[in-house]
Amino acid sequence: MKIDAHQHFWVYSPEEYDWIGEQETVLKRNFLPSDLKAILLENNLNGCVAVQARQTNEETQWLIELANTNDIIKGVVGWIDLRSDTLDIDLQQYESSTVLKGFRHVLQGEKAAFMLEPEFIRGLKVLEQKNYTYDLLVYAHQLPQTIELAKQFSSLRLVIDHIAKPAIKANEGFEEWKAAMVQLARQPNIYCKVSGMVTEADIHNWNPEQFTPYLDVIFTEFGSKRVMFGSDWPVCLLAERYKQVKDIVEDYVKQKYSAYYDDVFGKNAETFYQLA
Repeated sequence: MKIDAHQHFWVYSPEEYDWIGEQETVLKRNFLPSDLKAILLENNLNGCVAVQARQTNEETQWLIELANTNDIIKGVVGWIDLRSDTLDIDLQQYESSTVLKGFRHVLQGEKAAFMLEPEFIRGLKVLEQKNYTYDLLVYAHQLPQTIELAKQFSSLRLVIDHIAKPAIKANEGFEEWKAAMVQLARQPNIYCKVSGMVTEADIHNWNPEQFTPYLDVIFTEFGSKRVMFGSDWPVCLLAERYKQVKDIVEDYVKQKYSAYYDDVFGKNAETFYQLA
């Protein structure tokens, strides 16, 4: 099974998606499974993992409903309030859902210390006990705290979204980012998504070679079994069409790590998210 391990759906409204900027008009419309299905087929992919774009319980329920009626959605990463005193009870509503695989919070929008708060860590420990996954959406400058967080978990399946959003456009902080990713990769329960790179570059003036140093680090450190492709569709449309985004990773893998191809474009996502 060939999988896009990271994309989003939404029914657009300015109130619900206030993170979409005034100039980002390409994103100001609905993006639904019917839009993505043909794109996946054109790109030789069988399915996707739908990741939350709103921090509400309604978002999680909606994504589950979409997955239950659209067979291209193989897994859902929802949102839940990890700091809630009733987290155990809140999770009970999802016990019968086989498509809900894990959760995510937009940590990039929080202060770096947020992820180290005792209530947040307590919530992650509950997810660990219940065999859910957790997507870490952070900026590169938050990696020191991410490392401290990760040290507290040995069996919780964690994945770094968008290679931790290094400053590709500014071409700054590469060595610091690399050192942090090397440290994270030492933990076998941590995976990395090669996704979201084009929107961290200059969206109007990028080239595939810009991403090679970053991909070299990820593949060298995480190896063949802990890297997965994600398109970040439709956000990627700010910079390029789906095929061109996939081509960045596909061409790199074919040239340097051809034996990893099936793992990166499907098997690792199946393993991490326990996709059926």
